[in-house]
Amino acid sequence: MDPLLIVSCDCHAGGTPDEYRRHLDPAFRERYDAWLADRAGQDARLAQALGVRLAEIDPGDAGRGERRGPLSNHWNAERRIAVLDADGIAAEVIFPQPAGAGGPPFYPFGQPADPKDPALVAAGCRAWNRWIADFVKNSPAPERHAGLALVGTVADVGAAVREVEWAREAGLRGVVLRSQPFDAPPWNHPRYEPLWAACEALEMPVHTHGGETPEYGDLPGSRSIWFTEVCWFAHRLFWHLLWSGVLERRPRLRLVFTEQFADWVPDLLHQLDALHAGSVAGMTRDAALRLRPSEIWARQCTLGGSFLTRRECERRFAIGVANLMWGSDFPHDEGVWPGTREALHATFDGVPEPELRAILGENALRLYGLDAGRLRPIAARIGPRPQEFAAARGAAA
Repeated sequence: MDPLLIVSCDCHAGGTPDEYRRHLDPAFRERYDAWLADRAGQDARLAQALGVRLAEIDPGDAGRGERRGPLSNHWNAERRIAVLDADGIAAEVIFPQPAGAGGPPFYPFGQPADPKDPALVAAGCRAWNRWIADFVKNSPAPERHAGLALVGTVADVGAAVREVEWAREAGLRGVVLRSQPFDAPPWNHPRYEPLWAACEALEMPVHTHGGETPEYGDLPGSRSIWFTEVCWFAHRLFWHLLWSGVLERRPRLRLVFTEQFADWVPDLLHQLDALHAGSVAGMTRDAALRLRPSEIWARQCTLGGSFLTRRECERRFAIGVANLMWGSDFPHDEGVWPGTREALHATFDGVPEPELRAILGENALRLYGLDAGRLRPIAARIGPRPQEFAAARGAAA
């Protein structure tokens, strides 16, 4: 049997300060130098605001046998490709490193933008978008990387649309939005209609990624509260665009929910379908939704299941086999690398081959328009064989 063509739907990268500076609009470079000088202070304030610690990537050298690689895994394409090969991964979808070293300039992860200068965040996101486009283009194997554009502020919707258009032209494969527009009205506001129209027309899937919450401060239980709520905030885009009618009006708009667990989907869809069948649909501003929420999910939504657990895998039919992807979260410390092969067996042993191929690669190939013809020879060289997953557990639930 042909080896599995695996696509990790959740990897992260970021540039060095010098690289970001080169990609930053010249008018903002002096501000960036001052921002860098206070980087440690910013990280400390962010950690206090969210009530959590910001984990750093291990600065050690993976060549000396340490589990985690150096920070240069974020921006060194050759090192990344070597890790992908070792993990049996043919291609990766790349999100920005959200904070700390490698994070985009001026990016206020989990916090509102500076109201005195909202253009600062937009400039930093443009620097990331230009950096990741160049990173993919200049890689020894550009077909193995699907870069995503960061739209970190929607205070100016027209500017956000122009950035999506630029990203599509530059070869990026989708858009990352913040879990909530900290500096603008919520996602169900009609002002965002041009953004949804552009993403649909350009076939740019819209992503949220777990991690952003409001501020919690240095209060009792803050860290545990953050971990309890952090994924919920990233889910909200679905029901905002669902109940406001955006998804029904725009059937080709695709939403992706990455690194925010997977087992919440079946129960949520059951709850939303019950609301739809009851009084909620008749109470919406516009006409009642024609389709049930579960039907819209099946048609337009994908779960980017980072380091899926066995329990989540066993709920794959309720989530939708065609709506589920797998990710390694490289190079973050909570991800599965470099033990990816062992983690895959722990989750997928006994899963039938067609489902394995869909979740581990084919769904991502289709969503991001990746070149399967160029990736199959890579998979033939590095990918695990489906029969390796057949014997250990028998048929999975």
